Amino acid sequence: MLKEQKERLDGEFLSYLKRKLPGALCQETLFTLYAKFRQYKVKNKILELVPSRPEMEFPEVRRMQRHFILHIGPTNSGKTFRSLERLKTAGKGVYLGPLRLLALEVYEQINAYGVPCTMLTGQECIEEENSRITASTIEMADFDEEYDIAVIDEAQLVADTDRGHSWTKAILGLCAKEIHICMSPAAEPAMIHLIELCGDDYEIERYERKTALLCEDKPFAFPEDVKPGDALIVFSKKSVLDVAGRLEEQGIDASVIYGSLPPEIRRRQMHLFNKGKTRVVVATDAIGMGLNLPVRRIVFLQAEKFDGVGRRLLTVSEVRQIAGRAGRFGIYNCGYVNAMGEEELEFIREHYEAKEQPIEEVNLGFPQLLLDIEGPLDEILKIWHSVTPSAPFVKENIDEALTLYEQAKKCRDQIEGFEDKRILYRMITCPIDIKDRKVVSLWLSYCKNYTADVSLERPRLEYGRRKGIQQYETYYKQLDLYYQFSHRMQKVIEEDWLNEERNRTEMMIMKYLTKGKTDYIARCRYCGKLLPLGAQFQVCDRCFRRK
Repeated sequence: MLKEQKERLDGEFLSYLKRKLPGALCQETLFTLYAKFRQYKVKNKILELVPSRPEMEFPEVRRMQRHFILHIGPTNSGKTFRSLERLKTAGKGVYLGPLRLLALEVYEQINAYGVPCTMLTGQECIEEENSRITASTIEMADFDEEYDIAVIDEAQLVADTDRGHSWTKAILGLCAKEIHICMSPAAEPAMIHLIELCGDDYEIERYERKTALLCEDKPFAFPEDVKPGDALIVFSKKSVLDVAGRLEEQGIDASVIYGSLPPEIRRRQMHLFNKGKTRVVVATDAIGMGLNLPVRRIVFLQAEKFDGVGRRLLTVSEVRQIAGRAGRFGIYNCGYVNAMGEEELEFIREHYEAKEQPIEEVNLGFPQLLLDIEGPLDEILKIWHSVTPSAPFVKENIDEALTLYEQAKKCRDQIEGFEDKRILYRMITCPIDIKDRKVVSLWLSYCKNYTADVSLERPRLEYGRRKGIQQYETYYKQLDLYYQFSHRMQKVIEEDWLNEERNRTEMMIMKYLTKGKTDYIARCRYCGKLLPLGAQFQVCDRCFRRK
């Protein structure tokens, strides 16, 4: 046993053994018992520091009286439009939404109205002189500012296990006299509960769809039933490019939208569809998040998705959120929904017509005041997560942060600041794609070398044969990491170079998406035969039997 460990076996530890674990010395080693003692102390400190009522983490906000306006309705019902009309009148206001594209849309709309508006997201900041309004992604919310009017969009995401804590924090702690919350009906009970916890008052404005939405009777056949204005829905990037490639072979130009596509490329793809330069859009469920597209019909080519754990059928809320994108007010008087296959169509019909279950849980984020507790960061995170909060609160998912912690821990001797939990926390909560090995490798390099110069080392595009669009998407993620890590660690950002590289990379991705999607059509890896849509494996039945 090390000398310093011996010295810490003091009266407090011995008292703990007597009270909590009598007789344990006969069953467990001293190291194990001391580890339990340390965890016991950390847990007690957490309970001491964190208020049992989450709303009390914002005492200054609790001293003011806020008024909430709840805009409740389905997609395409005008909730956000109405709240933004009010935001334009603010002396100082903020819009908080889930996507950079939505923040950009609000930024452009408010500036076009003649009100100076700044945009702030994790990827960039566009400042306007004499700005009165900030259009931002929810994670960039400023809790030190005081606003006249705030708009919180897509608040049903309060239940999201990865990002929901940002909506919870905004509702509990945003310092604004008037707050507009846009949400689906399922979020109403949860929002009212949070507001009542805060002691604030509220009013409700309800909305109905501005266009009818009908489920077609005959199942969709691909590709013969494809029509202009269709949005074909699948649930992976691979499937999006496969379907778009098959359409390209048929002479049908399609826009594509999927989660890992850079925001500016999504915007350009949407622009092509909006202007009629592409007839169809092929998308994942990313289309359901407030993106305004002139979609006549939503077609579910798949009715199940992989959620990070396994493949599962879509939920009622997912079907309603996506299907609700059909029927753009002012362009189509009616929207339509369909699916491929009799069973799939019946499933989609039942789920769209079903009543959405109310949200029963809202997510809480990790309180950074706990970073001052003595002990390893991963232990503090795990113990905090194990403490069950009172209903309706649940803790945010910390798996990705712990994964990055383990990566950093392997190189702890090479990382200056590893023992400083505040620095380390900023590192491991940097939002990156942990499934992309090259992005994680660059992140780890930045952790090791961020003190070497005033600026981080620039990412480099790695060329490779037959990598196609993937190498440019990875490079774009690395450029985003360069910006975000620099911002978090207060490094100088080479803005001109970064903007040039982003523009160049966007052009290359657009080049692949404009022509050449046929390379991504799913074919048998052995004989080259066209595989069925949504095939799970890269081998046809005939070649599989032969093998």
